[in-house]
Amino acid sequence: MKSLIGLIVFAVSLSAGMTTLTYAADEMIAPGPQSFKGDLLKIEGEFYTVHDTAGHEVRVHVDKTTKLDGSFKTGEKVEVQVTDKGHAFDIKHLNVASRGMAALGPQTVKGNVLKIEGEFYTVHDITGKEFRLHVDKTTKLGAAIKTGDKVEAQVTDKSHALSMKLLNSTM
Repeated sequence: MKSLIGLIVFAVSLSAGMTTLTYAADEMIAPGPQSFKGDLLKIEGEFYTVHDTAGHEVRVHVDKTTKLDGSFKTGEKVEVQVTDKGHAFDIKHLNVASRGMAALGPQTVKGNVLKIEGEFYTVHDITGKEFRLHVDKTTKLGAAIKTGDKVEAQVTDKSHALSMKLLNSTM
């Protein structure tokens, strides 16, 4: 009889311990797909590396099942929806149009140049918005532009600066 009671106590203890472990494991599982935004750093075959807004480099898998918003190149701002296994199932461009500007023809952006990273100029406008503009050899520049300058740019809905000039007056 003592051995039967001991066996029952052991079984109850074991099942209480398993219940606690199962509950703890359920809390650690991420709840489905996640989304993040950042700069596309690298494209290596089926893997994209994105520098997210938290400062991390995130490597995601991209294949024919991934819904892509057009073609992508390094340096572009993107929004990625990814599974808990690291597979990107949706990638979208983050551009001037997605920040509240109409996508009908070139738009004007006026503001201060916060930083210049290669062909990308970050401009802070008077409303507090930041725009990351692509400036390349096709962009008509009125003068040499540096960080801190006040500028006015004509920008496409894909964040490409068609022209950019210095502004002398304060905004």
